[in-house]
Amino acid sequence: MVNKYFSFLGSAVLAVSLVSILPLVVHAQEDLLTPATMSSGNAAFIKKSDTMTPAPGAGVTMRNPKADHAETTKDVSKVVKEAISRSQKFVYHFTKPENGSGETIVLLHGSGGDEASLVPFAQKVWPRATLLGIRGRVLQEGRTRWYARITPVKFDQKDVRTEADAFVKFLTRLSDEDQIDLSRTTFVGYSNGANLLAATMMLHPDLVKKAVLMRSMPVLDQTPVANLSKAKILVVTGADDKMYAPFAPALSGLLRTSGAKVDARVVKAGHMIGDKDVSLVTAWLSGQGPDGAPAMSQAVTTKAKDKTDKLKALPDAQEPATQSGQALEQSKK
Repeated sequence: MVNKYFSFLGSAVLAVSLVSILPLVVHAQEDLLTPATMSSGNAAFIKKSDTMTPAPGAGVTMRNPKADHAETTKDVSKVVKEAISRSQKFVYHFTKPENGSGETIVLLHGSGGDEASLVPFAQKVWPRATLLGIRGRVLQEGRTRWYARITPVKFDQKDVRTEADAFVKFLTRLSDEDQIDLSRTTFVGYSNGANLLAATMMLHPDLVKKAVLMRSMPVLDQTPVANLSKAKILVVTGADDKMYAPFAPALSGLLRTSGAKVDARVVKAGHMIGDKDVSLVTAWLSGQGPDGAPAMSQAVTTKAKDKTDKLKALPDAQEPATQSGQALEQSKK
């Protein structure tokens, strides 16, 4: 009887002791569930207020409000510079057909392209011309570019100017070495390449005399005063290019204000270029007057030009499809 009594008393004391130290054990276990101990990625949960929640670092992304705020206020230009690399030289390639016409077409690709991207397009428009494809020097987030961007419609201003200067120096030296007559050269730019080309015209107004800008927008926040009175430019915008089409009238207006002879046209397409652009560029070239200015631009008023800039797409039936300037004139009506 006595043994049973002491056995019962011992069990009671042990139970009380366990109850008293249990909170300490639980607290110690919670201290062990830290980001450092959960770095293996295995999911771990802590019971708190009867709610099961993942421990910090336990296979889920835990947002830190203070860190998020610091990141959003960080200098954007530094973020851009960290994400890009730059080649010291321009990669380029000549495509020279047999029995060439002697004309040279300089091709500037869009984002992610290279020196060969616009060759198939250009061969349809200029089958007998020498094609000079050039690759942009910037690599940002795995894509080739002509300059660094901050957002899809905001660009590193210093980088735009730096790359425009580098492009002019490279092309001037190349023209001397390969005897390229830049005064008889047509420049063709698409998207990112067209943007760099337009910026180059404003920064170096004596370089480009004839240009085709497809799916382009103005990229310089502060444009210098430039005399482009000797330049003839075709600006081609995609009616369904939701991101960049709204900026096209501003670019055309900027070039016209600088004295350039600008023909702004809209095709029923998105950001990608295709056969409709081939037809339009071909017709525009065929409609050039004796001095190189588009004959159709001489026959319309400034008011008509402005109306064209407001993204009035051409019906398919009126898309220029012939080599004659008359077809281009009819398509504009």
